Amino acid sequence: MMTKPFTILFLCTGNSCRSPMAQAILHRRAEEMNLTNLETISAGSFALEGNPASPEANIAVEKYGASLDGFRTQIFTDALAEKAHLILAMERAHLDFIEEHYPYAADKVRVLGQYLYPQGPVEIPDPVGGPQKYFDAIARQINQCLDRLLDEWDPTVERYYSPGKKVIAVGVDHRAFSIKSWLIETLEDMGARVIDCGTMSPESCDHPDFAFKACELVTWRRADRAILMCATGHGMLLSANKVRGIRCIMPLNEEHAILSRKHNNTNALAFGADFYSKEQIQSILPSWLNTEFLGGKYHRRIRKIADYENRRRSV
Repeated sequence: MMTKPFTILFLCTGNSCRSPMAQAILHRRAEEMNLTNLETISAGSFALEGNPASPEANIAVEKYGASLDGFRTQIFTDALAEKAHLILAMERAHLDFIEEHYPYAADKVRVLGQYLYPQGPVEIPDPVGGPQKYFDAIARQINQCLDRLLDEWDPTVERYYSPGKKVIAVGVDHRAFSIKSWLIETLEDMGARVIDCGTMSPESCDHPDFAFKACELVTWRRADRAILMCATGHGMLLSANKVRGIRCIMPLNEEHAILSRKHNNTNALAFGADFYSKEQIQSILPSWLNTEFLGGKYHRRIRKIADYENRRRSV
C-alpha cells in the first residue's frame, strides 16, 4: 500500500494559465469524486517563480467550481520530477523537454491532449495574449481531457502509482502466433499489463496491421513499449519504424538492447520467432524494459531524426 498521495503534475511553459487551470479543475473534480489520496501540482519549463495565475485563467476555472486563489508559479525541478507519479504536459515540446533534461522521468509523461485519443487534438495551445473566450475554450478542452482521465482512473492509478505496472502492446502475425501466449504470460510475470493487438488466430495475415496497431498505442502513450514478432522480425521492424515517434530495433543480445535504451530511447522491439529462442527473449526483455534513457546529447541526436522525418512528411 502506497502511503504518499498519487501526485499528478501538469506542465506548461510559464505556469501561469494552462497548467494551473488543469491543476485547479482536477483538484475540484477530485473533491467531488472523493479521491482523497490525490495531490495535484503544476509547474513551467521556463516559469518565473512566485507569480499569480493570469486573471483570465482565474475567471475560466470559476466556471468549473475551481479557484486559483493563492496560486503561485514555480519552475520544474528535479525534486518535482521525482515527486510526480504522472506528468501531464500541454505540448509535445514539453515532453521533449523532459526527455532531454529529466530522462529518468520520461516514462511517466503524457501529453494531456492524448486523453482525447483517437481524435485528438494532441496539444493544448497557449492562450496567453488572447481574449477571455480563448481562455474559456482552453479550460473547456482541458476539462474534456480530464473527463477521459477520470473515466480511466483505475488503470491510470495501476500504471503510474500503485503497483506501477508498465503497459506493453504486443503485436504478432500468424508465424509468431504460437508463441504469443507465452510472450504475454512472460511479460505479465515481469509485472507488466499487456494489450494484445493480435493476431488472434494462426490464419495467414499481414504483419504491418499488427505492428501499426501496437506502435500507435505507444505513440499515443497508451502503452509504454511495443513488442512485435513475425517469422524473421524484419517485417515488424520495417513496419514499426514507419510509425511516427517509434524507434524499434531487433536486438542481438541483452547488452545490445540495453544500449538501445540508453542511447536511442527505443520504445519497441522486434523479434523473429524462427531466429530467437524463448531463453534469448527472456534474457533481453527485463533489462530493456527497466533501462533508462540517458537524455542530453543522445536526445539531441534523436531530435534530429524526428525533425528530418517531420520535414519529409511535409514535402
